[in-house]
Amino acid sequence: MKKILNELVDKSFAALVKDAQEIMSIESVLDESTMGTGAPFGSGIAKALETMLSKAADMGLLTKNLEGYAGYAQLGKIGEQVAVLAHLDVVPADGDGWLFPPYAAQIADGKLYGRGSMDDKGPALACLYALKAIKDSGLPINRHARLILGTDEESFSRGIKYYLQKEEPPACGFSPDAEFPIIHAEKGILHFSYRLKLTKPVPHIIFLKAGDRINVVPDLAEALVTGIAQETVTAQIKALGLEQHFTVASGGETLKITSLGVTGHASMPENGYNAIQNMLQLMAVLLPGEDCGSKIIKYLARNLKMETNGVSLGIGCQDEISGALTLNTATMQLDDREIMLQFDIRYPVTYEGERLLSKLKDLAEKLGVEFTIIQHAAPLYVEKDCPFIKVLQETYKDCTGAEPEIFAIGGGTYCRSVENTVSFGPVFPGQPELAHQCNEYIALEDLRKITKIYAQAIYNLLY
Repeated sequence: MKKILNELVDKSFAALVKDAQEIMSIESVLDESTMGTGAPFGSGIAKALETMLSKAADMGLLTKNLEGYAGYAQLGKIGEQVAVLAHLDVVPADGDGWLFPPYAAQIADGKLYGRGSMDDKGPALACLYALKAIKDSGLPINRHARLILGTDEESFSRGIKYYLQKEEPPACGFSPDAEFPIIHAEKGILHFSYRLKLTKPVPHIIFLKAGDRINVVPDLAEALVTGIAQETVTAQIKALGLEQHFTVASGGETLKITSLGVTGHASMPENGYNAIQNMLQLMAVLLPGEDCGSKIIKYLARNLKMETNGVSLGIGCQDEISGALTLNTATMQLDDREIMLQFDIRYPVTYEGERLLSKLKDLAEKLGVEFTIIQHAAPLYVEKDCPFIKVLQETYKDCTGAEPEIFAIGGGTYCRSVENTVSFGPVFPGQPELAHQCNEYIALEDLRKITKIYAQAIYNLLY
């Protein structure tokens, strides 16, 4: 371990925190209304990228903005490239329950609160200051490092794809966008929709709406119904044992039914409680008859249940490397014209994606719905004995004293787009996963710690 790197991180830590607060205060959410030249994903994301690159340039690093799709900060010019893959876009901070405004970047009880603190602005700043520490140390390096800053990771990864069209891929690298110690495998990701055009409205339901992000477990679903007595609805909720997950309010001739869930990241839906699947359980017992719309709702309620593994739907599978398939019912829209649902599936790294697609297409034909693939990202798998992984293992053990286990996740990072890269932090073993959740935060001492680990890791890969 290079003691000088730790000392330089400590010396600049106050500036790191201040810069993190500034970057986190920018609402860098995908915004189609402000897209334009230099801002392909909206003005907020463009501002975050420009601000980050300006700070890197002030540190004496080489910088480049690739038309707002991505950017990079580079240390050194010789040898092969070691890459750090981070992103500056964030998911929306919707929902109640925030202790502080999500873009206020408030510090309380030794924690920096705000959207992006863990996913992925805080870690991106840590890696930038890691590069600064290496530069300021004057230590010799035999390669060059590049912090690649993406802008569309939370949606379709268009930023990193654009970057790879313009720039050479690195020899190896890591992403500070998941968990410690080291993640060498990421499940395949499939986003798709089922859509049904209605010839007549679904009985009793005026509308049903829920969810706004496909990679988030929905915590709220709302339905406006008519022609059903409030006493009937509350009795059915009680019979299902779901009193704590519903509210019912009368509006004269209509009832507003609200399904209350618990949000979370779609890669770990078991840690949340899906408000849509919860709502479907109730709607299935309230709807009469077997018209087309009612039939689909009842089928989904019966086969989705509250499961997160797709077993009852007939798509469950697992492997020893990455575990079981996960399923998240992400969004739902129902009105008098159509029913549309979007789903997020993460499937094991050894499972054939085409086989899964075939099953979903067969189910769509059975239900008479339109099946649309929104996004399909193949699994990531890097052999555990790669030399650069061994360097990361040694660094982690040297810095923490803990055993550097290697494992798989259901989440998706830029690593699946860039060969010979793996995820490395920032969440330590045993810590909660706060990405995409209310009250996302990073403990200041953890921010300091990961910056030191990243400085040591990058230097070890460069030397």
